[in-house]
Amino acid sequence: MKKECIILHLFCSLFVQSCTADSVKNLGSGYFYRDEGGNVKDILCQRSHGGEIPATILDYVYNNEYIIAKQKPKYPQEALYKRKYEYGTNDSLLYWIILKTNDVILGPLSWQEYLDVRLKYQIPIELSLY
Repeated sequence: MKKECIILHLFCSLFVQSCTADSVKNLGSGYFYRDEGGNVKDILCQRSHGGEIPATILDYVYNNEYIIAKQKPKYPQEALYKRKYEYGTNDSLLYWIILKTNDVILGPLSWQEYLDVRLKYQIPIELSLY
């Protein structure tokens, strides 16, 4: 009976995992948003010199020049990313801005740093996170 319960549990676990469909959205200039379900929601670049925003992306907006994202870091960070980000122990939201024309990744940023960078690069108000 115990063996049957273990097999049933494994079968149910595999079934639930198979129901989470990956989705990808093209953000232009080689960048894409990837949602693998759960906490694996990130922004990556197809080109080797492009950047990334690691999981977990909560919201994002983009146009031909910029990608703006709000992130709640996933702890511990997965090893698949090119860089290891030091977030400290703060459990707050972080912000990122990608300048797509020259592959500059600005982040992780605090709320005030994010506002300052928006002003510096004159990012249009239409690209606002909610």
